[in-house]
Amino acid sequence: MKQRQIFIILGAVGIIFLMCWFSILTTIVKDLRESNESKVVVVVDLTLCDEDSSDLCIVTFGADNQNQMVIHFQLPDEDYATFYVKAANRGTTTMYPCEVSEAAPTTVYCTGVRTPLGETIDIEVYTIDNDTLIARGTFLVSAIAVVTPISLPTIVPAEEETPTAFPSPTDDVTPTQSESTSTPTSTLDPSYPNP
Repeated sequence: MKQRQIFIILGAVGIIFLMCWFSILTTIVKDLRESNESKVVVVVDLTLCDEDSSDLCIVTFGADNQNQMVIHFQLPDEDYATFYVKAANRGTTTMYPCEVSEAAPTTVYCTGVRTPLGETIDIEVYTIDNDTLIARGTFLVSAIAVVTPISLPTIVPAEEETPTAFPSPTDDVTPTQSESTSTPTSTLDPSYPNP
């Protein structure tokens, strides 16, 4: 009978030990899942900017003077993660490096291969730090803002400095006394027969 009591006591202690072990494992697994879920970044639907935009959005599609496409992004705030863009068109995916504007820290310009007008472009935005997808969207490129060269104003000298070869039509062309007026005279060639 004593062996039976020892066996029951050891069994009870073993069951209590296993229950504690399972509760500890359950707690550890739950904590790991919560920490992994907090690290999951929500992928934002990338849209064109409007007056109420509070997420990352596209302002315009443009082209630079080397015929490269420039995608102009608006950031929600200055501390937004640095990123690059993968753009797909006609089955080809190209990486667009991005640069924050010095004049406006919530403006980013990404430059890459130009997409023809009237075609769609699939855009995915990835963080540079850990290469995580943070935004995506598909757009129809219906207009491209083209950079036009700025023409500098031409400097025209003052009227006194500008020499003119001919008098202007408004100038009075009357001879002065110092100028001589002559009347053309005709002379006959003696070898030419007279009538």
